[in-house]
Amino acid sequence: MRRHPGSAPSETAGTGARACDVAGPTVGLFDSGVGGLSVLRHMLDYERPPWSRIVYLADLAHFPYGPLPPAEVRRLALAGVRALAAEGAALVAIACNTAASSGVRSGAVDTPVPIVDIIGPGAREVRALAEAGEGSRAIVLGTEGTVRSRVWERALCEEGSIRDVTGWPCPFLASLIEEGRNGHVAHRAVLEAVRGLAVSPPGQAGPHLVVLGCTHYPFAADTFEEVLRDHVLHGQVRIVDPSGALAAEVVARFRSIGQGKGRLTAPGVRDSVDGGLEGLEESSGETQSSESPVVEVVFRTTGRTGHFRQRAGQLLADRLAGRGSRLRLDEVKEITLTADPAP
Repeated sequence: MRRHPGSAPSETAGTGARACDVAGPTVGLFDSGVGGLSVLRHMLDYERPPWSRIVYLADLAHFPYGPLPPAEVRRLALAGVRALAAEGAALVAIACNTAASSGVRSGAVDTPVPIVDIIGPGAREVRALAEAGEGSRAIVLGTEGTVRSRVWERALCEEGSIRDVTGWPCPFLASLIEEGRNGHVAHRAVLEAVRGLAVSPPGQAGPHLVVLGCTHYPFAADTFEEVLRDHVLHGQVRIVDPSGALAAEVVARFRSIGQGKGRLTAPGVRDSVDGGLEGLEESSGETQSSESPVVEVVFRTTGRTGHFRQRAGQLLADRLAGRGSRLRLDEVKEITLTADPAP
């Protein structure tokens, strides 16, 4: 397998597993804050992933993205992709819905390495649920920037099986979750954010599929479900968290390369992942062998490093002692994004 810049062999996590002699590729994960950790949690659940290193970048210097102009979000997100490419990422997952809604989507922009955004995989998950009879009406909760773009509505209409899509902005909720507010404060904030949501009664078309269109929201998923079911929709709801679909899409992209179906390349990229991934498939319930690689996870921020270290420690507490990963929260580094000049 070809080595990529920055993808050094992982170190032993102190759990009996040891790193393979040759490192696999590095994956970049971009978000405006801690929201993308909801995607990272799913990525860490794969026992034999086709990567050996994950670099997580949180652009906290410019958080929150929701109120920013789309052009500014786009500039920042593209700068984030370049920063992750410089860290050796062979592929970058755009976890931030607002960044994706600004146009930083798979196949829509020129980037130094390929990108995978959360909208496409999430829309396909909603379609699958609709086809399985889980509901035919969708509500997308997101930041003002995401909802204003109507990107989720277009994606869901393209996937079919959904009769109606309602986008609903939830200002300030990402910031509240970013700061770790929970309990009564979170319940009241969610209730205020969705109180005016007006949709047809669920009984007319089955339960509503409620898409959490911000990766911060899964950390308050239970609160969203309770508030919507008991105080707003007064009926059955099905919460859809697209973060798992994005993690699965990243795995699928690497797996398809390993099976010789394509190359992970992008304009201007000389190096690529072009095979050598055979056999690195997800292991369902299989105990990780001593030959399996230990995945190293490193973190970068553009500001508020202490805050990020604390919140990530809380949100990843049950993963810190994970057998197959080493999360370097004690070595969070602050970097500066170099964005293209505004036009």
